[in-house]
Amino acid sequence: MTKEQRTAVARIISDMIKADNIIEESEIRDMKQLMSEYSITHLDMSDARMIRFSDAVNTLKELSIKERKTFFDRIYSIALSDNICVPREALLLIALQYCLMETDKKSEGGSHLSKPYLISCPTGEASFNDQYMVYLESAYNEERNEELKHHFRLLVTITRLCGFNFIFIPKMVEEFQGMNEQYVKDVISYMAPNLENSFIQQVYNRLCNLTTVDFFRDVLYERLQVKALLNTPPSLLINIGTSVVPYYSAGGNIQYYTEFLCIPISSSILTLVDDILGFYQSKVSIRQSITISDSKGQFKYFGFYKALFDFLVAPPPVAPDLVFLGQDMKTGRYQVAFKFDDCNEKKVTFTPREYDIYFQVAVKSCNSRIKGLPVTYNKHIKPTIAHLKSKISSEIPDLTYSNQYKPEREGNAYILRLDKSKVFVRVRKSYCGCECEDIPIVKYDNK
Repeated sequence: MTKEQRTAVARIISDMIKADNIIEESEIRDMKQLMSEYSITHLDMSDARMIRFSDAVNTLKELSIKERKTFFDRIYSIALSDNICVPREALLLIALQYCLMETDKKSEGGSHLSKPYLISCPTGEASFNDQYMVYLESAYNEERNEELKHHFRLLVTITRLCGFNFIFIPKMVEEFQGMNEQYVKDVISYMAPNLENSFIQQVYNRLCNLTTVDFFRDVLYERLQVKALLNTPPSLLINIGTSVVPYYSAGGNIQYYTEFLCIPISSSILTLVDDILGFYQSKVSIRQSITISDSKGQFKYFGFYKALFDFLVAPPPVAPDLVFLGQDMKTGRYQVAFKFDDCNEKKVTFTPREYDIYFQVAVKSCNSRIKGLPVTYNKHIKPTIAHLKSKISSEIPDLTYSNQYKPEREGNAYILRLDKSKVFVRVRKSYCGCECEDIPIVKYDNK
């Protein structure tokens, strides 16, 4: 194994041992055996403190399927070292099963399916600490939504029996819509007494009009900076717990990351949920169920509901529009502007090569038929993108959602994660350039 792979193995071993908050003598014995088998040193164990569980799993995807199978069996034996597999251990096993063992599955027609993957976001220690499944989509899928509406009560029932809370955003919104409006506003005012009445009304409106796509774009993708795939197909998002870096406090400050398993739905939603729960029940030794009253007079303030409410009552940060200005007729500089709601603009100057690559990444990221700018576009593309990202960081250090404005590599292409509705091109209305207009980049003819 490479140094990176040994460190990844060490991290996963450590997370599995710590999952039940009790470190048994048998677990230490099995850990030492695994360290010997994989030639893991104490330095590898130390380095493992500084990576997340999701980082470790993604690294091990490079192993052959035989090596992944052997590793999974070894980790499962660690989980059972004390003869008990707690829910947290079972969740880690689910993540390993779907990310390492089922990545080569094909559809009935023989084509490769979208692969499950792990994502994480920096959160407080207890921001997302309950077990839940959330339906996720980056664009509205009518067929999946109708299927979910039809089977919703059954999905809620079977997941609760296994200790999970099934979340379908439209049904959550229906809960708020069915409550007395003044009651909901009074709760909002009580929970956030510093809010003005006008903002309380905005929060109420957002609660009652939130869509699954809004949740993906505004909450996960932009606010929490969760690096889900830009064009996420209908998927199930399952929180698998908190990853701590470093994983003990002797080294100083600790960072907490909530980690999620994202599983694209390739068959029926009932089939996928049944497979997940079946695997979970086959591993876990301690089962728990969730009992929740569905009374219309209850404003839930725990788990997923609390996290979503806390996001909605926080003043939304203002993300500027990205405007490609082209070459200035007077100075000859190539610039982009970050245009804020008050029409104030902050400009960044790029070299012609930097500007061209930035613009092409934006154009191809906003085109639904093209998946970003290929890495083969220019032999200088990698260092050029590194330079332009550095310029954005240094010249606009307080830029909200700064990562959304910086090209990043995804597979064999560079993409821009910024919503296409916020990307524009400034064009001149007259030859002298006195009058200009900002048009959406999706309507700009680049020929």
